[in-house]
Amino acid sequence: MRRVKTILLTVLTAICRPRQIAATVVAFMLIALLRFIAFHFDVFNPVAQATKGFSTTDIFYDMMLASPADTCSTIVIVDITSLHDRDSIASVLDEIDALEPAAIDIDVVFEHPREPIGDTHLWNTAATLSKAVFSFKMIDPDRERNEFTRQVHSFFAADLELNEGFVNVDRSMIRNIPLCLEMKGKPYPSVIARMMEVLQDKPFDYQNHRKRPINYEPTVFRIIPYDSIQHYAKYITGHIVMFGGAHESVDMLYTPLGQMHGIEVLCYAMKTMLEMKKQNNCTGILYWLLTILFSYIGVSCIMAYKEKTLRMRDGIIGDLLRTTLITSLFIFSMMVIYISVGFMLFTKWRFSFDLTPTLSVMAFATTAADIVRIIIKYTFPHIYIMYYNK
Repeated sequence: MRRVKTILLTVLTAICRPRQIAATVVAFMLIALLRFIAFHFDVFNPVAQATKGFSTTDIFYDMMLASPADTCSTIVIVDITSLHDRDSIASVLDEIDALEPAAIDIDVVFEHPREPIGDTHLWNTAATLSKAVFSFKMIDPDRERNEFTRQVHSFFAADLELNEGFVNVDRSMIRNIPLCLEMKGKPYPSVIARMMEVLQDKPFDYQNHRKRPINYEPTVFRIIPYDSIQHYAKYITGHIVMFGGAHESVDMLYTPLGQMHGIEVLCYAMKTMLEMKKQNNCTGILYWLLTILFSYIGVSCIMAYKEKTLRMRDGIIGDLLRTTLITSLFIFSMMVIYISVGFMLFTKWRFSFDLTPTLSVMAFATTAADIVRIIIKYTFPHIYIMYYNK
């Protein structure tokens, strides 16, 4: 028993070294300071906005692009980018509806009456579509109350009591699909939540499922031109049809896979809901405890490398290993190992652990270690001699 205690004490002493703990703490402080400066000084605002909300899941999805993407077998896009008159739009919707799709997401808001003939045709078509979900927009957000104050609907929505869902998304980086938003205290479902109701033929509990991470595993969604509906009829019958502009330059959104058209983001969101692949996100206290632990391990390895090279005798090998370039390569290699493990957990078990703070701490490890060394040298010289002048 005494031997076990001795071994445990030896291991604990080797792991919990004051210099390494101090360097890890200083690295976290440096990151917090830089973050504060970036978000509170206008000159650094572009940098802050570029990195805001960054997650290593973005890297994981980008890594997935190396593998061939599968073509989705359940969702298709009917592209109406070059179709502008409402009479023709209504005719295409009639043609699609006649082929009995599983559901139709109409990603267009027909805000005002514009063409008497086309508006009448569109009105009549909207009244007959049984499996369609129309879009509306939530606008004019109240930042203090964290809700919207106005809505924009198609001009015939109130009279026909349409099945509608909002299409609002965050315009910065789309990682989650909102399923429910509030206006004046009342919850409203998104178009994706409404589509799930049509497909499952039962109410969707959107009030208790307000958002869901989108699974961006690279996927190809078949795009059908509006004038080739009959030619691609087999891809419409029994399938989910996303009806809208697939090449709208003004409807581009930022995603972990780069810029993407809004309707394609909706396709990924729809596919996520259908597959119900639950992504297990590590959050809260457990996340920060693990982040501190992984950061400390990374800093310890980097400091051990630095101390080892400093103790090496002078020579070409020792001089090379002590250079900033080789040290940076070592740190980069450590980061690659962390990312590789995180990628494996993400792809195999859908476990998402954001390594961004850990990687940032490792990037500042050598700087933090130098700061700790300087502080000790001029504050506790006897300790400096004990630890650094061996």
